[in-house]
Amino acid sequence: MSLFTIATFNVNSIRSRIHIVIPWLRKNRPDILCMQETRVENRLFPENEFHRIGYHVVFSGGKGRNGVAIASLEEPKDVISGLDTEPKDRDRLIMGNFSGITIVNTYVPQGFKIDSPKYQYKLEWLKRLEEFFKKHISMDKYVAWCGDINVAPEDIDVHNPKRLKNHVCFHEDVKNAFDQVRSLGFVDVFRKHHPDEPGHYTFFDYRVKDAVSRNLGWRVDHILVSPLLADKSVDCYIDLKPRLERRPSDHTPLVAEFEI
Repeated sequence: MSLFTIATFNVNSIRSRIHIVIPWLRKNRPDILCMQETRVENRLFPENEFHRIGYHVVFSGGKGRNGVAIASLEEPKDVISGLDTEPKDRDRLIMGNFSGITIVNTYVPQGFKIDSPKYQYKLEWLKRLEEFFKKHISMDKYVAWCGDINVAPEDIDVHNPKRLKNHVCFHEDVKNAFDQVRSLGFVDVFRKHHPDEPGHYTFFDYRVKDAVSRNLGWRVDHILVSPLLADKSVDCYIDLKPRLERRPSDHTPLVAEFEI
């Protein structure tokens, strides 16, 4: 057996955060790093920065706030981007086979406001993702669904559940939509190792003063895996150091380790 490490990180612009991402990869050497909100067209993605430190990288992006990418130590196979139904949202999903593990990296729509069409789109997007999974993955194999899911599933995943109950990332309807996808068999690796512990967050809003030091965050970034892969899980943790760097993303990496 050997240790296989999967990480996910909403970088909030890969070109603005390359000074954090590349040193973090060089130091931690995960087998997989899923990145979201890369915010760059494919022709401008800084792939050479990854190649220089021994990583392959696949990506799907465009102009705007979205974009997804996967960096890997082993060359990927069968890479596809986007959902099956229109709009395909190729800048929100990328999937491939990495060392025998199917990795699905998603940047789920945020939703804006409860009464906004964008929130309904988010709920519909999760339903379309469920259908995508039914068609493309097998839960009796090694599968990992990673990314900024933009859903905090439980009260312990937000710093103030009463005040935030109608937020688009914590509203009852979006939690139910997320649960519907998760019910395909996905295991929340972080909660496997930290089942009842509050106060663990992957997102700290720039607009909240001293959010990290005051621990005013959200757990909206997830690594969810098939039962077979969950059985191989030995640890999962949040690395807060990148959130404390100069010009950081508002998210920070989530890391899961498996003995395979």
